[in-house]
Amino acid sequence: MDAFDDPSMDFLPAPDGLIRRTDGQSDDEELRRGVRRGKLVRVTRGVYRPVDPDGNTRDPDHDKQYAELVIAVARRSKQRVVSHVSAAAIHGLNLLAPDQRLVHFYVAAGGCRTREVHLHEGGALRESDTTVVDGVLLTKLALTACDVARQGTFAQAVAVLDHALRLGVTRSELGSIAQRFGETKGIATLRRALEVADKNSEPVGESLSRALMIEWSEIPVPSLQAEYRDGHGQLIARVDFDWDGKVVGEFDGKVKYEKNRRPGESASDVVFREKQREDRLRDEGLTVVRWVWDDFRKPQVLRARIRRALTQAGVI
Repeated sequence: MDAFDDPSMDFLPAPDGLIRRTDGQSDDEELRRGVRRGKLVRVTRGVYRPVDPDGNTRDPDHDKQYAELVIAVARRSKQRVVSHVSAAAIHGLNLLAPDQRLVHFYVAAGGCRTREVHLHEGGALRESDTTVVDGVLLTKLALTACDVARQGTFAQAVAVLDHALRLGVTRSELGSIAQRFGETKGIATLRRALEVADKNSEPVGESLSRALMIEWSEIPVPSLQAEYRDGHGQLIARVDFDWDGKVVGEFDGKVKYEKNRRPGESASDVVFREKQREDRLRDEGLTVVRWVWDDFRKPQVLRARIRRALTQAGVI
């Protein structure tokens, strides 16, 4: 039994919420095993973020504090352009397990890192690439999303591009920026994610789900946000994932329940309504597969559940 099998041996993240190989709590193999089992998300080389029981790989309060830090540092550095995850925080882009230890800037020349900032070489940056938000000069939304995608994993890239499309960035804009990067580091991840990015994928958990499904070769690509109506034309549900009108998949994140809560409703009221909604879908002859953030801890178990449902319904 290793540390990821024994709940009493969970690793303690640093105050910034990250686990680092240099902390000495685990070796490389244990960390890789944690990623495979869905208990950790790799942020960058040697740095990981835990997926907690509620599936929260990021703390909204920490995001807000980070954005405030970025603005404060940027206002002391007027000749620099805020970029990457720092620009994403100001734009309000939803990211999957972002590394927010440093404030990122583009500079004309001489990229480097300090204890507080990461300066990126930005000699090819154009004036049209920048905008001003809250008095801070930063990269525009499209370039920001592409920069984050280039620095992340495939799942992180899919998540940020999905949200950028929902916020109104066009696929053409993203494609043009990708062409400008040439064969730079991370471009393959950006291009691959851009091929599958979809504005109809709503919360980060749905983007992560899709990224996993794309990696699972036997799982067909589902339709997103399909609507089901009863015999009177009344909407029963708009589902996250749909396979041939036979199987629907639903990712249940905390954000979704908060979003669906009506004035005066308790959390249990929302759960009860969701149960009724699921019953109506089953009455229509559909197979319903649900998963939550905690299921990402054991992605192969989730994979088997989806595959079994698709097989039994005759989809595969």
